[in-house]
Amino acid sequence: MRRHIALVGAVLLGAQALGAQVQTKQFDLGAHIGQQVFNKGTALENTPFVGLDATYQLPWNPLASLIKGSSFGVGMLFEVSRPVTRGDQFDAVAFDFGDTTFLYAVSQRVTLLQGGLEAVVGVPVGRMRVYGFAGTGVYSIFLDPRAVKRNEKFTNPMATFGGGLNYPINASIGVRAQVRSVTFTNFDRSRLDAGLTYIRDQRIRDALPAADPTSKNPTNMQFSFVFQYIPGGN
Repeated sequence: MRRHIALVGAVLLGAQALGAQVQTKQFDLGAHIGQQVFNKGTALENTPFVGLDATYQLPWNPLASLIKGSSFGVGMLFEVSRPVTRGDQFDAVAFDFGDTTFLYAVSQRVTLLQGGLEAVVGVPVGRMRVYGFAGTGVYSIFLDPRAVKRNEKFTNPMATFGGGLNYPINASIGVRAQVRSVTFTNFDRSRLDAGLTYIRDQRIRDALPAADPTSKNPTNMQFSFVFQYIPGGN
């Protein structure tokens, strides 16, 4: 009987040791809600956005020997928002009624999609976790066909980096506060002009203030709150 007990004990200890050597493969899923703050030169109004991310924690971690409890993963992200263009960044539109001319700044609501891949690094700070990320992807802006009288969109690469603070509520649920920088490349503000189908004012050139300086690579900011779910968290 003692031999059987000893054998069972040895098996249990071996199984425990083996389990300790196996690293759990873990996914983090996040649902984002936040505010997108655009560079003024984009001619886009600041707007709320929603998004999703998924991160896979790799078994290989280059920081493991330097920082105990650190993690390294790769992730995907997708975000959508509906900003309004700033009509005062484009030429005014003229409407003549008898001896009176009315000048208008024309805006449109566009759809902005952003998606990409990123590397994510995390380190523990007490109960919480500080993380940073960097990656690349694409952004697509869909114009309003009712405003511009055509179906049109443009897609270009983007670069992103940022970080945040992760607070676990339990083994499977947590919350994150996050800041992200997003740089659009090959950006052309003139493509957002909704007044091209109207008569442009050529008489009163200073009817609107001078437009903000623009750039082909404007950088925007995002501030978000993330609900995190870890399937099978431990």
